[in-house]
Amino acid sequence: MFPGEARVQTEAQAGPLYRVLGAPLAISCNVSGFRDEASVKHFSFYINKPANPGLDINIISTNDRGFGFAIYQQRVRSGEIFITRVSPNSVIFEIQSLQRGDEGDYDCSVENSEYTYDGSYSVKTAVKVIDDSLSVSSPASTSLSFNEGEALTLTCQASSNTIQHTHLSFAWYLQRDGEDDARPIISLDRDFTLRPGRGFEARYQAGLVRLDKLGEATYRLKVSQLELSDQGKIHCQAQEWIQDPDRSWYPIATKDAEKITLEVKPDALSLAVRILAQHTALQEGQELLLSCSVDTSNLEGSFFSVAFLREGVELARIGPTGVLSVGPEYSGRENQGELRAARTGSRDYRLILRPVRTEDQGEYKCRVWPEERGLDGVFTQGASQDSSSQLVSISATGDRLRLACEVEGVKGRLTVAWQYKSSSTPAALFTNVIGLSQEGVIEETEEFRSRGVRATRPAANVFVFELDEVKLSDSGVYQCAVSEWNTNSKVHSQSQAAAVTVTP
Repeated sequence: MFPGEARVQTEAQAGPLYRVLGAPLAISCNVSGFRDEASVKHFSFYINKPANPGLDINIISTNDRGFGFAIYQQRVRSGEIFITRVSPNSVIFEIQSLQRGDEGDYDCSVENSEYTYDGSYSVKTAVKVIDDSLSVSSPASTSLSFNEGEALTLTCQASSNTIQHTHLSFAWYLQRDGEDDARPIISLDRDFTLRPGRGFEARYQAGLVRLDKLGEATYRLKVSQLELSDQGKIHCQAQEWIQDPDRSWYPIATKDAEKITLEVKPDALSLAVRILAQHTALQEGQELLLSCSVDTSNLEGSFFSVAFLREGVELARIGPTGVLSVGPEYSGRENQGELRAARTGSRDYRLILRPVRTEDQGEYKCRVWPEERGLDGVFTQGASQDSSSQLVSISATGDRLRLACEVEGVKGRLTVAWQYKSSSTPAALFTNVIGLSQEGVIEETEEFRSRGVRATRPAANVFVFELDEVKLSDSGVYQCAVSEWNTNSKVHSQSQAAAVTVTP
């Protein structure tokens, strides 16, 4: 200890702490410097209210049950206001539900058990009680019914009109039938990072579960292929976070929209189409493999005809006895060995196109007809049922450009602008290609909108730029320009450039 430095130091959370009406409040307080560190110290809490700035009102003490003034005694007795001891030298003061009159300066004082005074034995923390302005609502019906394999799309509105600088996090939850607790399907944290919930990771990676933020306050959930296990109650939840003076983030409000009862009925004829390539974005010359599986648990012993279609045009059909017929547009490619289709199991069918061409891209689906065989051996075809669509993109042979930009020392909200200038005009200014706003909304320029350009934020401090099918004219300098914002004011900007050369 330096000469003249106070020996005893009492510390509490720095204020002001903004907390919502009806929400809990917790203030930590600890003391150091007593000669006997192991002895239990006694703490008392007072409040100095704005209406009576010179009056300290007793609230609660660890050493005296009757310490509090009458206006706080009942709340202390009921357990709404209490002190939790963390260590001999540290406590946490808590109020379970803030009232309007709880706004003020809270004084944490420690009893001096020594014969002399040497230091600080009390400390104040300002608390501001603000209105709860968080609102969450979903316009969907309170009861929905789907067949297995169908797509579910829900939207939710979440916003806050507080004047404080706050962030929102958002999540969709599912409470499955037979389970006590709801589990997250997918969430967007306060730094705009997407995270699939436990049990939904594989479907998220396959693109079957999505969460999109549309504008300032709309969040859209899309589940492309519902499963029987998705049945239950589904709802959206938003949390509002504020940054305290110590730079930590604190959730000041949490609200749920009304729960929606979701029924998922087993489909007598349930189809699933999946691309068994590494990506659904292929290049010319690669192989496209489509598998169509027919779930016929309620139709054992039935026969089927299965057709593969692209953009509504039939490529090939496998009849009830396994005979293959090919549409006129693809008969030549079958003769050349480029198209093959067959039944690979009792209810599994497969189509292979190799090598693929750019004209093979589009939406693929399976179409299935139940076939009933009469006593004379003739088949009668029933009503058809389609699977969900699978979009396949096929590009001319070319590389994909991928750039990553990592940011350090983040304190406020960030925006990013990916910019470009051609290597043929080095003196030119950078032009915007694509960007992400403070709210995570994508901002595209018209020139690159049709080029397969993407801007993502896989982590809070990482931005990624991708451009499909690069051309020779894409050579140049690409720049990641990141800006940090405090509310609506830009406080800092920095950029990093990288030269890219595209060769034939």
